[in-house]
Amino acid sequence: MPFLNRKVRKMSSKWTYMVYMAGDNNLSTAGDEDLKEMRQVGSSSDINILVQFDNAGNEGTRRFHIKRGGVNDKVEDLGKTDSGDPHILEDFIAWCCGNYPADRYALILWNHGGGWEPGDLDRMARSERTKNWNAREASSRSASKLKKTFFSTTVSEILNLGTPKLREICCDDGSGHSLDTIELGEVLAFAMDKIGQPLDILGMDACLMSNLEVAYQAEPYVRYIVASEENEPNEGWPYNAILGMLNKNPEISTPEFCSKIVRLYTKTYKEWGQSDVTQSAFDLSRIKDTTKCLDSLAEALIDQMPGIVNDIRRAQRISMSFDDDKLWDISHFCKELSGLTQENSVVQATQKVIEEFEPDSEKLIIAESHLGQDYDHCCGASIYMPTWRISKYYADLKFAKDIKNWPLMLQNYNEY
Repeated sequence: MPFLNRKVRKMSSKWTYMVYMAGDNNLSTAGDEDLKEMRQVGSSSDINILVQFDNAGNEGTRRFHIKRGGVNDKVEDLGKTDSGDPHILEDFIAWCCGNYPADRYALILWNHGGGWEPGDLDRMARSERTKNWNAREASSRSASKLKKTFFSTTVSEILNLGTPKLREICCDDGSGHSLDTIELGEVLAFAMDKIGQPLDILGMDACLMSNLEVAYQAEPYVRYIVASEENEPNEGWPYNAILGMLNKNPEISTPEFCSKIVRLYTKTYKEWGQSDVTQSAFDLSRIKDTTKCLDSLAEALIDQMPGIVNDIRRAQRISMSFDDDKLWDISHFCKELSGLTQENSVVQATQKVIEEFEPDSEKLIIAESHLGQDYDHCCGASIYMPTWRISKYYADLKFAKDIKNWPLMLQNYNEY
């Protein structure tokens, strides 16, 4: 019988759990620790644990099919790569899907929360021939939100702006709320095309990403998001606990898995004696219906301006904010505004927002957990609400295009 040269279909596992570790920065050693945590569990016939790790040492970028104990689990050496390039992330996703097919897929974006040293920015600024660049700006940028950008192409676009003033405006969105968010959406669209269905889970092992604008941009391509509203501690996610739980019950439903990640995260940090941590899970199938109430709230606020401006400012001062007062917890802000204003239309609109964003297994925010009294009135989702300058890139976001009254309200509010 002649040999038939045909493509053999790979057997699918129940889960492919992809971790993209952009660790060529000051969290490189934290990445090594997270690999150790993953290796306490390891892959199985049901679960593929796949990692691409770009660290700050001499090893370059490596790919792993994580095994218990870490024995012979390195699959590829890629040499030096730029893990901040979205195309490198897309290549990792394509490799995972092509070689380790599964019924469900989780993508975890592991990122530093403050790595951009002045020397790194100097080198990139020289390569981009950045105009009016100097050492003083390098020092300022290394302490700014620019340090939180995930994709280096975003940093490149920032550095190509002509003046320090323009670059400062753009940096307001370096934490993942404008250029980064759009690039992220493009990567997720690529992932859905490769998988043939939306990603089941997008996990953000990074700071400040439990944000409504980010979630709205991801919605066409992702079913659930798990992320932190606050800055994350250096240790990030407890991978041994999360993967151990999945290994014991690979048939777990996706929303239950997300909810357990949220609870395991804060449970672990409580055991470690830490506080000021947050974690939330979103069901993105509900986001468009949920965000309609924000459009109505914005419309009510616009109708009452400028009389309502001082009430908004007072509500912002006493409600929980993040990212140097760029992001506010949606529910906490509305609770405070509701108690301050005498305008009935605004009170009714805030109450509707509070109701819609109440964490519940049947709502957008299916799980929320935190450590620290400062977050007791928070729902686990933040929204962009700057007090003095709106990024010119905000209008590019899908959220700003669809929820048209919110950016208009911000514009009106910032005029007073």
